[in-house]
Amino acid sequence: MKKQMSILLLAILLCLTACSQASHTSVDEPTRQEEQKKDNGVLDASDDLDSEAENGEPVESASESTKITVYCGNGDAAVFDTQEVEIGSLTPEELLAALVSKDAVSEEVKVLSFNKSTVDGKDTLVLDLNRAFLAYVLSMETSGEYYAIGSLCNTFLDAYFAEQIKITIEGATLETAHTDYSGYLTKFS
Repeated sequence: MKKQMSILLLAILLCLTACSQASHTSVDEPTRQEEQKKDNGVLDASDDLDSEAENGEPVESASESTKITVYCGNGDAAVFDTQEVEIGSLTPEELLAALVSKDAVSEEVKVLSFNKSTVDGKDTLVLDLNRAFLAYVLSMETSGEYYAIGSLCNTFLDAYFAEQIKITIEGATLETAHTDYSGYLTKFS
């Protein structure tokens, strides 16, 4: 009985020692954690390339320019036109600026926050915009609304290799006279 208790006590001590050593990260481990944070990080409109999340981990890094596909409605609002554009870095603000340059959204539209995560196993974006986006969309008829929201969705989904996006206005659900956009949106065709 004493021998079994000694073995049990020794096993517990070994487990505690192993747990203690596992909680100390190696030099290489933060790099792996940073990559995961970059893939699932939270970006606010005030973040720049060298910004850090609340836990101190970088959320976005890259100083090279990036090519993206910008979607916009064509003149007769029948299909999406696409154009490859080079941007300074992959940030929500740069994507929005590219959309503005193609007249897909109004220049008054601003990104308030942006979050990339996984929801139900799908790469998911949540994009919070100011009220100027709602005003822009409300100024359009049904087809114009479709292409304005679709341009934004498709451009962000492609750029971040995501499957779905939710667009909010100052934290609230995007609602128009035509549609309630409370759920996740997928790529528009």
